[in-house]
Amino acid sequence: MKFIKYTSKGNSVGLDDNIESYWEIDAQGYIARCIEIKPNGDVLKYCETHESDSYGQLPEGVMTKENLNDKSFGVCIALNSTEFEAIWARKAVNFN
Repeated sequence: MKFIKYTSKGNSVGLDDNIESYWEIDAQGYIARCIEIKPNGDVLKYCETHESDSYGQLPEGVMTKENLNDKSFGVCIALNSTEFEAIWARKAVNFN
């Protein structure tokens, strides 16, 4: 597993600069769990058992090394599992 913090700050493709997400990426490159922190502090969580809801969805597609290193979309920072689990433990508005 890989654990990543993604932020859109400084992107050059026109995304809002305030996107903050945390991803658990499985061995095949798919995002297995995702946490999004909204600008107002709300937390949204998605995983294989809660793939989507009225707020959004679990990101689709394979995350390659090239995707993670593409600075035009923002910045990806490697985390360890403990850091990711601490974020995952936060209460979310869309997840029990």
